[in-house]
Amino acid sequence: MHKTLLFLFILLTTAITYAQEISIPQKNKKVIESVIQFGPTIASTYEKAVCTELVINIIEKFSPLTKTDKSRIRIITNENVYSLLKQNSPITKGVYYALTSKGIGQPIDLLSNVLPGDFVQFWTGTWGHCGIVKTIDLNTKTMELYSSFPSTRGYGVQTFDIPKYCYFVRLR
Repeated sequence: MHKTLLFLFILLTTAITYAQEISIPQKNKKVIESVIQFGPTIASTYEKAVCTELVINIIEKFSPLTKTDKSRIRIITNENVYSLLKQNSPITKGVYYALTSKGIGQPIDLLSNVLPGDFVQFWTGTWGHCGIVKTIDLNTKTMELYSSFPSTRGYGVQTFDIPKYCYFVRLR
């Protein structure tokens, strides 16, 4: 009886893992491969490449970006970002805005649809950040991101709470 339960547990675990792996789009898998391969070189230090520069460099492995696209990812504006957030301005959505405006990004508006390899721009009460989703946990409302961040001194993986202002997009 014990061996049968163990076998069933292993079978179920394998089936769940397999289902999760095949549900990730091929392009998302390539994005993850690219950030793992090139991230440490692109953002060897935070000073060399902040979060937006890492994201730009990874996207350019799949599609050329114009100066406007890059400005949108960098969220170049003279206006107060927090005022723009309250107005639901596209400017604050960074990579989401750039990729959807260009027609190469699929907006992911439900957290339950976010997958590894999706891009994200988010804002806390005092700062913003962008990166590439490694994992998302709907129960704890956290996400693990590949990004360039001060605490990782450049490229690294870090866990963040999912705040109110959070925009996910998938490369088409």
